Amino acid sequence: MKPDALFTVDTLGTRWHIERLDEQSWTSSQIAQLTAVMIAFNDNYTRFTDTSYIGQLNLHHQLRRPPQELLDMLRFAQQMHTLSNGVFNISVGGELHKRGYGTRQRTANVIPNFWSQVKYDRDKIVIPSEIVLDLGGFGKGWLIDKLSVLIERYGVKDYSINGGGDLYVTSSKPLTIALERIDGDYSTLQLAQGALAVSGDKKRSWQHDGNHYHHIIDPTTGTSSQNSGLVYVQAKTALIADTIATVLFVNPSLAPALEKRFLAKSYLALNQ
Repeated sequence: MKPDALFTVDTLGTRWHIERLDEQSWTSSQIAQLTAVMIAFNDNYTRFTDTSYIGQLNLHHQLRRPPQELLDMLRFAQQMHTLSNGVFNISVGGELHKRGYGTRQRTANVIPNFWSQVKYDRDKIVIPSEIVLDLGGFGKGWLIDKLSVLIERYGVKDYSINGGGDLYVTSSKPLTIALERIDGDYSTLQLAQGALAVSGDKKRSWQHDGNHYHHIIDPTTGTSSQNSGLVYVQAKTALIADTIATVLFVNPSLAPALEKRFLAKSYLALNQ
């Protein structure tokens, strides 16, 4: 690997590795542009600041003249809420804040049917005053796909994007990916084209008020999912892989329907 074939960026709460697999180097302008896109995405859609679009929505419960990207993200989230029978629910932000993953000033309950009270168009987004939105269930996948479009505009054909374990690969030579199992051992798969996402209870977990929590909220209980382990999902896009992995960690029984709908494959390593 050439010295400039790989670069790293810390954003969205994790470390990103973007690598050329064709024995060529990234140019300084490409690195600068990709980095700027990643930082801007975090600044625009994090729930941890009041200045982001999501922060403004959570603070004021409305946002005028929203960017088209945010409208597209909401449309996707609403679709996945329906297809997952409510398991995919982006109103979990307040529950995460309540349990110490963010400021306590933004606490709120999950609302199962909040989409019936949401309005969004090019003029304005309006959300219920009692919810806090969080796009963490699919944000990394969305950004990975966004980066892949930009990279391919550079004419780069062989590359990998690793966002904290969520991968997108396009390569003439398949990469061997290690999948951790419940017993601590590993199995492998070959990935030459497409995405692989992982969802689990170990990477983002914390202690708060004497209790242990992790970041995947079960909207039916309003607290961290009781499942433990890892879910891997292989799909055509990182967005779909990331989203389905989140859903299946909460409710693995949805695997057959979602795999069929999105032509995905799931690998479940869960203690339920």
